[in-house]
Amino acid sequence: LSCNPSLGGVGKGQLVKEVDALDGLCGRAGDWAGIHFSILNRRKGPAVWGPRAQLDRQRYRDFIQSELLSTPRLTVVEGSVEELLVTEPNPEEPGHHRWESVWSAKREKRHYLAH
Repeated sequence: LSCNPSLGGVGKGQLVKEVDALDGLCGRAGDWAGIHFSILNRRKGPAVWGPRAQLDRQRYRDFIQSELLSTPRLTVVEGSVEELLVTEPNPEEPGHHRWESVWSAKREKRHYLAH
C-alpha cells in the first residue's frame, strides 16, 4: 500500500471489482481493513463513479498475511534475494517475448528457490 492507503477510485476501482470477481484477496482485505468508504464523482453520471476505501495499513497487512499463511499448498519463504536468475528471450520461439522470465531466485547463503 502507498503512504495514503486506499483501495479503489475511478481507475483502480474497476480492477478491484475484477479481482474480487475472481475471488482475489484485495477486495476482502479492503472490506476488513476499511475505515472510510465513499463514492468518487457522485455528482457526475454513473459511468464515472468510483468506489473508494481508506484503509488501516496494519489491519490490511495482517489480513493479507493471515490469508496467505493459511492457504493450502502454498509455502511462504521470507528472506533476502541476492539475485534473480532469468531465462534469455529466444526470438526464434513462436510467441516469444522481448523480456526474460524469472526461473529461480538466489537467496543468502546460496540457497536457490526454483519454480
